[in-house]
Amino acid sequence: MSQAVSRNLVVQKWGTPSGAWGSVNEPRERRENDIVFNEKWVYERPRGEPGVRRRIIYWRRYDFVASLLEREDGELVREDLGVALAGELRDRRYRSQSGAASDPGTKHPSE
Repeated sequence: MSQAVSRNLVVQKWGTPSGAWGSVNEPRERRENDIVFNEKWVYERPRGEPGVRRRIIYWRRYDFVASLLEREDGELVREDLGVALAGELRDRRYRSQSGAASDPGTKHPSE
């Protein structure tokens, strides 16, 4: 079963990328490998993936666009990142406790 791809899940699975180009706030779009994007993450020598030289993940604003695996021979293969992320990961999101600070009768969850 495929899972929706989010930045949180990608970082949980593979950590911080080896390199990143562009920005979520970058208004200019680029085209590479027939993919339009404004941010690109590269993971050099992904852990536990023999035969893979790098994983390239493309984003357009906050949305996932595509993922490619570059094999040792230089061949680029489109990856179903939703399948690669499926399983044990959960998309954790920060939930603000802003209301707790303004109400003296409300305790913070850590108290």
